[in-house]
Amino acid sequence: MGVAVGVLATLSIVVALIVGFIGGLLGFVAWEWIATGLEAVASFPGVSDVTDVSAPAAGFFAALALVVVINWWPLLTRYTPVEYLFQPTPPSVVATGAVLGCLYLVIIEGSAAVTSGVAAVLSPLERAVLGLGLSGLLVVGLFVAGARREIRNLRSELVDDSVPAAEVDPELEATVRRLAQFASVPAPEVYVTDADRPESFTLGSGASAVIVVSTGLCERLADDELEAVLAHEVSHLANFDSRIVAAAIVPVVIADDWIDPDASDPGDLLWNAVFRALKRYGQFGVAVLSQGREWHADAGAAALASPAALASALETLADARRVPETDLREWERSVVALDILPPALEEQGSGPFRTHPSTAARIRRLRRLAAS
Repeated sequence: MGVAVGVLATLSIVVALIVGFIGGLLGFVAWEWIATGLEAVASFPGVSDVTDVSAPAAGFFAALALVVVINWWPLLTRYTPVEYLFQPTPPSVVATGAVLGCLYLVIIEGSAAVTSGVAAVLSPLERAVLGLGLSGLLVVGLFVAGARREIRNLRSELVDDSVPAAEVDPELEATVRRLAQFASVPAPEVYVTDADRPESFTLGSGASAVIVVSTGLCERLADDELEAVLAHEVSHLANFDSRIVAAAIVPVVIADDWIDPDASDPGDLLWNAVFRALKRYGQFGVAVLSQGREWHADAGAAALASPAALASALETLADARRVPETDLREWERSVVALDILPPALEEQGSGPFRTHPSTAARIRRLRRLAAS
């Protein structure tokens, strides 16, 4: 956990600084345009130019008048000759002019209030620093939101072809509910996907949690083995593993989003090399974190069900597992789905980026737990 947190924290800081600085520079230019536009709009004549009323007060009362018109329009039409705006009648023309005048004052006096207020409080240098900082934070926030949306889409795609377990195997859903009650977590939805490849994985957390199992998994395992595998998935929910891993993978997804797949000139190639290195660095951190969560899920499953049965299930599944032919080979998708085994064969899942501990080591540990 210490290694994983260290790697992911440094990655998050570096990615946030790079993205925030670049976005801040772009946003700073936009802020300058906005400021210039506000100053130009504020130069238009307003009530504050010919009366003693200040620009903030004039803008406030004009906005208040618009709010009254919008919210109490039926009441106004009941006690005045005005029925509609933009009609060729004298009352309607007067009312339309008043509304448009209030809208004009909101824009003009509001712009004057903002420009004068900022100029009175901040120096030009402070305004530049504030614009750069706010722009950077805004861009980082937008990228984080986009990465989280990508992760949600990946999860949704994994459940698209599945059907509720209640429709095909009610006993499966009952087993999960019982295990969830033992683990003191909300009962997740259970889905079954029609696939010969044995797999089971957990998505989401809390009330939105989902456990998906394949028909190939259910057909290959004995009842006690299947219960142990489901206990492993419920243990992921009890440990909030899906939420933890989803948060950890966000900077990795952001780094991947900044890689240009069509880069050709040296500058773009260098840019890609930097973000590919950051992505691989983050993948290492997420892999270390994921391995730790798998160890914990095995321990939780041993407490909820039989550790010997889980060891037997892992042996059966490892023998039946083969390289997937679907998009599960994508690293990001294999991480957001907390599967019972890695998405490919052991030999192809080895190295610093493997998301699961060695199956043989997990079996040895579970057998020691069963013996004790």
